[in-house]
Amino acid sequence: MTTKKVMPMQVVMDEVRRIVGEGKNVLLPVTGRSMLPFIVGDRDMAELHPIRKPLAKGDAVLAWADGNHYVLHRIVDIDGERVTLEGDGNLGLKEHCNRSDVIARAEWVMDGRNGRRTRLIGKWAMTKWWLWRGVKILKKIIIYATKKRF
Repeated sequence: MTTKKVMPMQVVMDEVRRIVGEGKNVLLPVTGRSMLPFIVGDRDMAELHPIRKPLAKGDAVLAWADGNHYVLHRIVDIDGERVTLEGDGNLGLKEHCNRSDVIARAEWVMDGRNGRRTRLIGKWAMTKWWLWRGVKILKKIIIYATKKRF
């Protein structure tokens, strides 16, 4: 019988900060359903990269949100130092952080079923995201169906 060891979240995030701070990428398992349909929690892995260019709307980022938890969500607004985040699968639930609370940019997601990598940034990825944000009623139906499937 194998035993599964779970590291405390703060230990994992401290290590992610250290590695990204050294300019290296990190592959991190994703939990939860807040980024459906683009990232499936408890299956997919996010490839996190150091932030080498200015943050922008639509970027998927790992951040310390609302001063009490870590999230991998998209930037939906930037107002000076204040960043507003929302999961692709969330309907209206927004979180906030400062620019300095953004740890890394998620540039790729790896499908846990087949290892296929999908880009989360770039023209095609942003087009899909903007379309996704624009169809709220369809978004509700797809999220409901997707959550039932997984």
